Amino acid sequence: MNILASYNWIREYLKTDLSAEEFAKKTTAAGNGVERMEILAEKFDKMVVGVVKAVKAHPNADKLRIAQTDIGPSTSLRTGGAVEIVCGGANLKEGQRVAVALPGSKVRWHGQGDLVAIKETELRGVKSHGMICAPAEIGFEKMPCGEQDIWDLSAITNAKAGTSLAKALELDDVVFDIEVTSNRPDCKSIVGQAREGAAVIGAKQINKNSFTLPTLKTLTTLKISVKDWDLCKKYEAVLIDGVTVGPSPWWLQKKLLLAGHRPINNVVDVTNLVLHELGQPMHAFDADKLEGGEIVVRRAKKDESMKALDGKDYDLTEKMLVIADGKKPVAIAGVMGGMETGTSASTTRIILESATFDPVSVRRTSRALNLASDSSLLFEKGLSTEATGHTLARAVELILEVAGGKVASKIWSDRAAPYKAPAFPFDPEQASRLIGVEIPEKRQLKMLMDLGFMVGKKRKDGYAVTVPFWRDHDIEGSRDFVEEIARIYGYANIPSKLPEGELPHATLDPMIAWERRTKDILKAAGLTETYSYAFMSPQQLERYSIPIEAAVKIANPLSSEHEYMRPSLIPTMLTTVEANQGRFPDMALFELAPAYLPNAKDIPSPLMRLVVAVTGKDGAAAFRLAKGTLERFFREDGVRHFRLEREADEFWHPGRSAKIWIDDHLHMGTIGEVSPAVAKAFGLDVRTVLVDIDFEALLPHLSTAKSYRAIPTYPEVKRDLAFVVANRTEYGTIEGEMKNASPLLHAVEPFDVYRGTGVEEGKKSVAVHLSFRSMEKTLEAAEVDGEMMKLAKVLEKEFGAVVRS
Repeated sequence: MNILASYNWIREYLKTDLSAEEFAKKTTAAGNGVERMEILAEKFDKMVVGVVKAVKAHPNADKLRIAQTDIGPSTSLRTGGAVEIVCGGANLKEGQRVAVALPGSKVRWHGQGDLVAIKETELRGVKSHGMICAPAEIGFEKMPCGEQDIWDLSAITNAKAGTSLAKALELDDVVFDIEVTSNRPDCKSIVGQAREGAAVIGAKQINKNSFTLPTLKTLTTLKISVKDWDLCKKYEAVLIDGVTVGPSPWWLQKKLLLAGHRPINNVVDVTNLVLHELGQPMHAFDADKLEGGEIVVRRAKKDESMKALDGKDYDLTEKMLVIADGKKPVAIAGVMGGMETGTSASTTRIILESATFDPVSVRRTSRALNLASDSSLLFEKGLSTEATGHTLARAVELILEVAGGKVASKIWSDRAAPYKAPAFPFDPEQASRLIGVEIPEKRQLKMLMDLGFMVGKKRKDGYAVTVPFWRDHDIEGSRDFVEEIARIYGYANIPSKLPEGELPHATLDPMIAWERRTKDILKAAGLTETYSYAFMSPQQLERYSIPIEAAVKIANPLSSEHEYMRPSLIPTMLTTVEANQGRFPDMALFELAPAYLPNAKDIPSPLMRLVVAVTGKDGAAAFRLAKGTLERFFREDGVRHFRLEREADEFWHPGRSAKIWIDDHLHMGTIGEVSPAVAKAFGLDVRTVLVDIDFEALLPHLSTAKSYRAIPTYPEVKRDLAFVVANRTEYGTIEGEMKNASPLLHAVEPFDVYRGTGVEEGKKSVAVHLSFRSMEKTLEAAEVDGEMMKLAKVLEKEFGAVVRS
C-alpha cells in the first residue's frame, strides 16, 4: 500500500531543513521507500492567476467565448494589460480569478490522456494567448467542478493578476509517493512519516498539544451501546451542535487533494484529513437522522440491508458488524457509512465516531461485499485502541474551526478490556551479533527511543523495552528490535560478506525433481509455461460444468473472482487462451501445478496435474502438435508404452479426442479438442487442443533409466501396404494388431490417409511403411511375402479392411 505525503505537511510535525530529495533518500534507505516525487513548482510552471476583465461571444462558435484576461505585467507575453483567451467554460464570467496556462506550460485536456504543451493558437479564427483551465486539466482531478466549468479561484485567493499559480495557491511543495509495507499501518499517515523521519535523520519531532474539550454546564448524555466487544475493541463518540456544513477552506481542500482525497464538505473533509494525518479512520453521523437518537454497535440481523455512501445497496449477513440506530444499520463498521445518516447542507448536529474494529471482521466484510475504502484498508491491517482518543480530539478541534458549533456532550468512551502495552527484553550485545556490526549500546538504545520505544532499567536479560501504541500490532518479539536498529543504522553501512563453508546437499523430493525435468522438456519442445491463480470464480466452474460442491470454497476470498480452489487446471488454462487469442492465435502453452479437491477433513487435497494447450485455425495441425508433444514427453520421461482410445466425454469434441492409457490398463488423462459448447462458454475463437494428465498418478511410472540394445546385424526389408477401412477405425489399434501378427515386423510408419474420389464414402485409405527384420539371419523375399499375407488376413478379419494392390 502507498501514501501520498506532502513534505510541507510532514514538516508540520518534523523540524528539519533537509531538502525533499535528501529526506527522500534517507527515509528510503531505512525501508520507507519513496517511489516517486512530484515537485509542484515544476508542475505549475508557466501557470498564473488571471483576472477576467470582460467576456464576449465568439464570432464563429456558439459554445466558445472570448475572455479579456489580465495576466499581469511580468509575463513574457506582453508588458501589461489583458490578452484574449478563447474559453468554453460554462461558468466563465467577468471579475473571476482563474488559472491561466500560458504558452509553454503543460496541461491534460479535460483531465484525460497525456500532458499537452500549450501554444498560442487560433481557435475558429480567433487567436488565443493561453488557456483558462479546469481543476482536472492541471492535476486536481478530484476537485469538485462542473464538467463544462473552469476553476473559479475567486473564493480561494486574492492574488494579483500574473502571480504564479503555485505561489497564489501555496503549492510550493513536494509530494512523495511512499510505499508502506502491510505490517506498518502507522506509516500510512503524516504523523507516522514524521516519526520515521525524526528517527532516520536525527531531527526533533514536533508534538502538537492535544485539544482539550471545553467544559460546559449542560451536556447531553449520548445513548450508545456496544453489543459485540469481540469485534469492536473500543468505541468513542461525541456530539457537536450548531455546525454549518459547507465547502472547506482552501488550506484543508489543498491537503486532501495532495493526499489523493476528494473534498466533499467541511465535516467529511475533517474526518478524511484526520485519517490521513493520524492514520485513524473516523465517521460523522447526522445526529437528527438517527432513529431514537441512539447508536448500537452490533452484528447485522438476518435480511438487513443498507445503502452506503457510494450510493449502492448492500445485503448484510449476521457475521457482519454494523453501527445501527434504534431501527436499522447506519454504517458498515470499519468499511463505509450509510447514505441516509450522512452529513448534508441541512445538518446542524453531528456525532463523531472514533473506534477500533477487529481486523479480520473488517477484511471479511469488505471482501464479502466487494466494498473497499481507505478506512477498511487501514482497519484490516490492525489498529491500536489507543489512537481513538487523540484522533477524536483533533477532529473536534478542526470541526469547530471550519464548521463552527459547540461540543454538546461528554465523550462517550468504553472498551472491551484495559490496555496493556507489549514489552519484551532486549540485549544490545545479541543485537550486534545478529546484525554483524558492533554498534555501541547507547546508540542502540537511542535509536529505539527515537522510534518511540520506552527503554526501562537494565536487567540480567537486558533491557525491558515497551512498545508504543502505534506499533503494538507490528512488534511481536525481541528480534523485531534488532531489525529496527539495523534499518536505522543503515543496511548500506553493514559490510557485505560472502557466506563461508560447504554448501548443503539437499535431496530433492521426487515430485520436485520430475516437475523440473518435465518443465525443461516441454520448454525445449517450444512450449511456453503459464502461471495462473489456484483460485476460480463460480462463473468459471459453471462454464466447465463443474458442480459447486466439487470445488473447495474459500472462507475469506480475495475477491468474487477467487471464491473457489480450482479442481482442474483446464478452466484457468482456457481463460488464459481466451485472454491471449487476439494477439497470439497460434499458441503452445503448458502449466504444471496442483488442482485441489475437497475431502472429509475440510482441508483441500492438492493433486498435481499437467495441462498442455495448442491452438490455431487448423485443428488437425494443432492435434498433431499436441500428440507429438505428448509422445516426446513420454519418450524422454521413460514411458515406453501408451495408447489412445476414443473419448466420449461431453467436455471434449466428439471424434477429436481420446483417453490416454499406459501399460494398457492405467488411465492417465485425455488428449483432444475442447467441445464446441465449452469453447463457446469460454469465448474461444481459435481451435484449442488440450492434453490433460494426472501427473501425480503418472509419477511412479516415470524413469530416466536407459536400456541397451545391440545394433542389428542383419539388414531390414521395407515394404509398403495400403488398405481401406472404416473411418472410425483407430490407427493405434491397427498398428497393435499388425505387430502382434508378425514377429518379424520391426516398425510401422503411416505416411498417407486419403478420403475422397475412388474411396467409398464413410471409409478411408491408409498407407504405411513396413520394416521387417530378423535378429538371426538375412530375410528372403519369400519370407517377407508370407508375412505380408499374414498382415493382409489380420486386417481383413479384424477390421474388415480391403487391401489395395
